[in-house]
Amino acid sequence: MDPQHTLLIAMHDDTARDVLAGYFDADGHDVHLAATPASATGKLASHAIDLVVLGDFDAPADAPAFLRALRAGQLHTRVHPAQAVVTIGDTGEIATVRAYEAGSDHHLARDSTYLVVRAVAAAVARRVLDSVTSRHLHIGDLHIDTAARSVEVAGRPVNLSRLEFELVCKLASDPTRVFAKHELMNAVWGYSAPGRTRTLDSHACRLRRKLNADGPDAYIANRWGQGYKLIDTP
Repeated sequence: MDPQHTLLIAMHDDTARDVLAGYFDADGHDVHLAATPASATGKLASHAIDLVVLGDFDAPADAPAFLRALRAGQLHTRVHPAQAVVTIGDTGEIATVRAYEAGSDHHLARDSTYLVVRAVAAAVARRVLDSVTSRHLHIGDLHIDTAARSVEVAGRPVNLSRLEFELVCKLASDPTRVFAKHELMNAVWGYSAPGRTRTLDSHACRLRRKLNADGPDAYIANRWGQGYKLIDTP
């Protein structure tokens, strides 16, 4: 793995957690530890974590529930639902299927060697990080950190809801392009059929106010009958 990667090892087994942490640390990685879902959420919200190695928590259902909440964007506004996660646990058919259904990127046996865990972690981190838009997006005075889920305009932090953040990231992926409303509804809300555009319009309106709080409208242009784009151009 790239020595710049930052990992979170989250599991209640102190021995297994500390052994893995020692190996990853010796290989030059920045390692954070968590023993509970609450601690793991706090670490993810306060650090730019590239990969989570998720084992069992104290209660058997806690780790899958934590992962499902992560994928649903329910942990914290600063925790990205696309966070790379490798799970470690039982590898029977049912346990493996449940791990993937909860949102695991790759599921490993509890007795996997460090070399196997390291190789899988490297592959998953590379694939997931490459598939997500570049972590830092700069458009004019607008700065978006997709990993930290933070937004600033001219150095001013902008507090966005989860859906507002997803909307600005989608628009920032091609800032001068007009995204049709149905595209945005599908990308941000998951609606496959047209409709409910008032939901989009209200979120876009709030997002525009927040981004342009300090001056003239520079972000979120509405093209009537077409859709929205991040920055207005002739």
